Amino acid sequence: MSQLIKEMRSIYRIRHYDFMGYTFRTIDDLSFHHIEKKSDGGLKTIDNGALLTKDLAHPYLHLIEDREFDMYVYINNILREINSQHSQPTYAQLKAVREVLLEFERRHYHDRNSHGEYLIKQKYIDRRIKL
Repeated sequence: MSQLIKEMRSIYRIRHYDFMGYTFRTIDDLSFHHIEKKSDGGLKTIDNGALLTKDLAHPYLHLIEDREFDMYVYINNILREINSQHSQPTYAQLKAVREVLLEFERRHYHDRNSHGEYLIKQKYIDRRIKL
């Protein structure tokens, strides 16, 4: 576990769910998401990060980036807002992210990847906090 993730968890008071509202069990379940991409010069710093579950929210966000770039940008802007307030996500922020996720799921519910598996995994739905 990186020291940066530990510091961010303390600053943002993240205990049971990440910046997108996905539950996790231990700090080892979290990963660092570059708000400004590394490839665009984004640094791995507290001010450029969002804490996301590494097996769930993080890959899901990048799936959204691949399929619905505007939705990705919208969610990433919410992550930037959460980062700038230096506290856990507000109910309104979590709800805004959730609305985008629900719309993405509505649009891509039957889509499959190159291996024939559904894009929308059940865990993407089951591990969200109740709002």
